[in-house]
Amino acid sequence: MPDNIVWLLERAGVLLLIAALGTCMGTLLTRFRGSRAIAASLLVILSLIPIGNVSGFIFIYSVVGPLSTATIIGCIYLMGLMLGFLPPPSRYSMLMVTGLLAVLGLVLYPGAIGLLPWDPYRMGFGGAVLPAVLAVVALAAGAANLIFVSLWIAASAAGWQLELFVSKNLWDYVIDPLAWLASLLVFATAAIRGILQRRYAES
Repeated sequence: MPDNIVWLLERAGVLLLIAALGTCMGTLLTRFRGSRAIAASLLVILSLIPIGNVSGFIFIYSVVGPLSTATIIGCIYLMGLMLGFLPPPSRYSMLMVTGLLAVLGLVLYPGAIGLLPWDPYRMGFGGAVLPAVLAVVALAAGAANLIFVSLWIAASAAGWQLELFVSKNLWDYVIDPLAWLASLLVFATAAIRGILQRRYAES
């Protein structure tokens, strides 16, 4: 992949994240879908305006870096949901997707920062183990009608094979810290809400 295309693709994910945040902000301010799209557009434009020597976009990119397909697809889905183009997910789907992301992050990040004697991040540079595991997960997700998971893993594998980003590690295409932290928050919130609803129904 040409370097200039890779440069653009890595930064496009952050612009998409900013647009998703703008859509959410618009949802809090108005019920009109068109206004939400305008809010997303305005936030993207404002993020590109330098304040001093650094724009908001550059600052966010320096913090989160290139985003994985999990975050990119999640942002696309969130914007589609907020703009009324996509239906809300079922509680089952939400728990399964966020639970899988949470587990993958727990497998990857403690070892990657040296908290465990085994570093699973190295598996992403080559070999058949990680691709095989992800293929099994994608097939199981397809059988369970979890289309988001199958699409996410297929897009990750395709991006890795095409070298759409600078990284040559498959893990960087599958998950990033932002997606992991978001999944922990959403999973915990959904799980606690389900427990409280069950207790309320039983009382």
